[in-house]
Amino acid sequence: MATLPARELKTEDNLHYVKYGEEENFVLANKGFTNWTESLNANIEDGTQFIGEKSSTSMLMGYSPSIAYGGTVYPGDPFSYWVYQIGKLRKTNQKFTEVEVETWNPVDSKENTYHAYQHEYEVQPSNPGSGEGGGKLTAEGTFASVAEPVEGEFNISTKTFTPASELSVQTMSAPANTKSTATK
Repeated sequence: MATLPARELKTEDNLHYVKYGEEENFVLANKGFTNWTESLNANIEDGTQFIGEKSSTSMLMGYSPSIAYGGTVYPGDPFSYWVYQIGKLRKTNQKFTEVEVETWNPVDSKENTYHAYQHEYEVQPSNPGSGEGGGKLTAEGTFASVAEPVEGEFNISTKTFTPASELSVQTMSAPANTKSTATK
């Protein structure tokens, strides 16, 4: 198991690689974004209070995760500009794949490889790129989750995500290179 840091983590310790539009490779989401705040938006069933109890109960039924994004419009960054164009052109049904990479959590014995989580999101702009006079154009909105997260690992050199389910299969189906040393 990896040795985890004994320190507080900063937002830049988790990198966000994205694949969007016609893009075939993952690129780092960076320039222009100053906010990338995830909310699980827990769905809670309202509590039931039975006649013999003083307190009611509630139950977590599921999640409706989303990310509040925001920042300045930065046309020099392809992903930032793509998000800006979605709002400006009022496009709908625009989805992308994101891999959140825990750079503080390396995979043992694999260079440049870290634990990661892949997500699918739809872009839902609220401010497509506007602001006060003399200020920078800002873009804000929501990245709404459209699929369950997939745990795995990401190599930041090759920009490759491997799901944990494939890692288990690779480990289990590896050919045995050892001969039995059992004696009769």
